[in-house]
Amino acid sequence: MIAPPSDLATPPPRWIMRSRIFYPALRLLVLGSLRLFCRLRVHGVKNIPGSGPLILAANHQAYIDPFLIAAPIPLRPHYLVHTTFMHTFFVGTVCRTFGGIEVGNGPPARALRRARLALAAGDVLGIYPEGCRTRDGRVLPFARGFAQLARVTGAAVLPIAIVGAHGVWPRHHRLPRVGRISVHYGKPMRAPGLPDINGTAARLADRDFALKVRQAVLDLAGGLLEPSRDPDEQERATGEAG
Repeated sequence: MIAPPSDLATPPPRWIMRSRIFYPALRLLVLGSLRLFCRLRVHGVKNIPGSGPLILAANHQAYIDPFLIAAPIPLRPHYLVHTTFMHTFFVGTVCRTFGGIEVGNGPPARALRRARLALAAGDVLGIYPEGCRTRDGRVLPFARGFAQLARVTGAAVLPIAIVGAHGVWPRHHRLPRVGRISVHYGKPMRAPGLPDINGTAARLADRDFALKVRQAVLDLAGGLLEPSRDPDEQERATGEAG
């Protein structure tokens, strides 16, 4: 896999960079902890390609979601992480080790540019198309930004369903609790091969692909996830496509 450009991600501390085994070791430690405390079960790992460019598109249930989808697989995905988290010692160190790409309060175009650079370098990018953690466990509408990235970069999209994390660490709880979590990896999906379209046609193509990926996530859960029925959320998703 080609290394990302030097200005892409905030580098981890030198003691991390000097140790090639640090990330694999931390990944195994996190995976063991998740299996012990969350009774983590993983399905469909065989569907994961051996290399990028690849977008991991998952529903967003809890703070631990990035670890849930990264720890069971050998690939090291990047994530867009707000600068607030990147500049705290413990959380920032973990985020950098797990491939965090620092994103500030600037325009969304800057974040998308960094994501495109990662994919252009052949890397793996983890995205939560809902844009925020669920409030009630239901799957919110998927924003179309990841679909645009897939269309213009040619990256495959791997749908991932996270089930049970909301029960382990609900949005407004300060600490997690014991529970059972499962992660389901689907088969790679390809956006329509139309990288040069723009305007309304591009928005409609991206919206349709986002809908298909969201449905794939719901299908992977086998009925254990429900789509959001909130009229305001549905209106937001519909308005976004316009």
